Amino acid sequence: MAHALYALGRIALAAIFLWSGYGKLVSPGGLSMMLAGKGLPYPLYLTYAAGVAEVGLGALVVVGWQARAAALGLVAFTIAATYLGHDFWTQTGAEARGNQIHAAKNLAIVGGLLMLVAGGAGRFSLARK
Repeated sequence: MAHALYALGRIALAAIFLWSGYGKLVSPGGLSMMLAGKGLPYPLYLTYAAGVAEVGLGALVVVGWQARAAALGLVAFTIAATYLGHDFWTQTGAEARGNQIHAAKNLAIVGGLLMLVAGGAGRFSLARK
């Protein structure tokens, strides 16, 4: 039972990246405009790269192949996304509170990913031994 729960947890953890990454690939406008507004170069290419990274690394976590490396990549991605997209420390009022909640959620996701890095993909994975 514990092995199945571990696999379900791995899938649930990756789901947000699969969903978000797919959204970036089919509708890149919003993130691209935000990145451009922050002065980053090639915002459309960065948006597509983010989408590919989220979908690709998320899929590796789901199937449990190279899950530790994929989870580490998602940790780096999540930290960068939090810094760029949820910079509550530069905001005030409701906007700051909303982004602080998103940043805290991302911190929790990073925690789950780090547990995956430490524990590996588990028994029900392509990497099982």
